[in-house]
Amino acid sequence: MEWYYAENTTRTGPVTDEQLRDLAASGRVLPTTLVWREGMANWQPYAQAIPSTPSIGAPSNMGRCVECGKTFSTNDMVHYANSWVCAACKPIFFQRVLEGAAPPTSVMVWRSGPVLVMNKGASLPDRCVKCNAPANGYTLKRNLSWHSPYLYLLIVLNLLIYAIVAVIVRKKAQVKIGLCDSHRSKRRLAIALGWLLGLGGLVGLIAGVANESGLVALAGFAALIAGIVFGTRASVISAKKIDGDVVWIKGPCRPYLDTLPEWSGGS
Repeated sequence: MEWYYAENTTRTGPVTDEQLRDLAASGRVLPTTLVWREGMANWQPYAQAIPSTPSIGAPSNMGRCVECGKTFSTNDMVHYANSWVCAACKPIFFQRVLEGAAPPTSVMVWRSGPVLVMNKGASLPDRCVKCNAPANGYTLKRNLSWHSPYLYLLIVLNLLIYAIVAVIVRKKAQVKIGLCDSHRSKRRLAIALGWLLGLGGLVGLIAGVANESGLVALAGFAALIAGIVFGTRASVISAKKIDGDVVWIKGPCRPYLDTLPEWSGGS
């Protein structure tokens, strides 16, 4: 059986079962490294694809250097600004800090439980946010907005007042996320179904009310709701919070988040 594995966003292989286990034993392939073989629908972390040998000899305390992107034991790295720096990159990294230069964009991306945390303008990894497979350079631009959930209380008073205040005080951020071929296709399908069901449902609802047909109106309303649901799914990600230059994002899958350093700031 031939396997492929992702190394620094590049597909590497093929390798045999034994060679893949040797790579895991040497630490080159980690439990979180994406692997794939013929017959698998998507790339999966090594520990998930081969659960019987998830960590044979592989160090569990591994980190990815924010400068070079390579993986090392955290015992041989320095932790700074919520990220890891390898020994070879320390001089370059701290020279950058001393000069006040902008840090690598990968320093500005973290995870906080099931949420992605990033600075506005940071570059996300070249991987699909929904399955962690290589995105091969494809990015999807998303315009996110957020306001305090307490503003929803204004709906009780007046919907128009809520809408006006929400537009005024909302905070915005633009991010570019990676998507694999499979999830790009799923998104296009969700958009098409959303429009089809939404417009069809609206027409059916109006026709049902005009003709005093409760059944047609109910079917139209159900189709309209289904269209909204599919449209929401097509958004892929959503903002949990936007505070200053930091954005909290819901939607990325767990394997994707597991490759990021842990956020140590506030929620």
